Amino acid sequence: MIRIPDTSSIFSVADWIELFVAVTGQLISKARLSHVIEGASGQEPTESFILDVWRELSFRQKLYINCPFKIDNLTIESNENFSASDIYIACLIMSVFGAQESKKQTSKLFERLTCLAVKKYLWGDSIVFGWPVEEGAKTSIRDRIIELAGRLNERYVESPAERYKDRGVDVVGWKPFGEGRPSQIVLLLQCAAGLNWRTKTTELPIESWIQYIHWSCNPIKAFAVPCIISKRDWHDVSKEGGILFDRIRILNLLSDETIDEKLCKEVDTWIKSRLKELN
Repeated sequence: MIRIPDTSSIFSVADWIELFVAVTGQLISKARLSHVIEGASGQEPTESFILDVWRELSFRQKLYINCPFKIDNLTIESNENFSASDIYIACLIMSVFGAQESKKQTSKLFERLTCLAVKKYLWGDSIVFGWPVEEGAKTSIRDRIIELAGRLNERYVESPAERYKDRGVDVVGWKPFGEGRPSQIVLLLQCAAGLNWRTKTTELPIESWIQYIHWSCNPIKAFAVPCIISKRDWHDVSKEGGILFDRIRILNLLSDETIDEKLCKEVDTWIKSRLKELN
């Protein structure tokens, strides 16, 4: 059985339940959850803790357009009508266990999924900009910023020192008008697939990016994570990171999308590898 990494956190346990029912197809009851937590921590959880976990999952159920699980007063089970399960499971593994051993591979995979979600959200275009660069992309940040400015029909001004690699931007999304002129919605996104995501909300220096390109209309900051940002933290994280893309929004955007076959295979391979490590 996949372990629960943090039995004291309502959000961590709720994520674990989502992952457990999605991977195993088994339902989990309040009694069974209590038993699993006691086995992992050596201490039986309180009834109020279990109720809080159920409340959190009930709240999530309302946010998902097509909820991956079904919940009642006693049990939680997977929803057989849910699609995009591989994207969902990949985000859950990242949320519960972070990047860990395969940090670079995990981060790039999440950037690609975020890139698709941003493109769908804007009904526009998007690219993965983050370091390490995508296959075939230029490695110099100067060259990549010049290329980006050209694609957006904006004027390049200057670039940061090469040591910055991507200067905090992992994904760029924009919504063109189709007639080749600038002045359009542009999102600059920071992605954080690790467990320490809360420390990364201020790592994208939007003021510096305004100097690199002479934007007709300044870009908007955005921040993406594979977890679910709590209602308690939502406002603060949004103020720090910009427009938020958490698991709820990514899944809602991509649940009915046809994903590129190559990316599907990469996600499937990554999931199988991580589950093998975790079991």
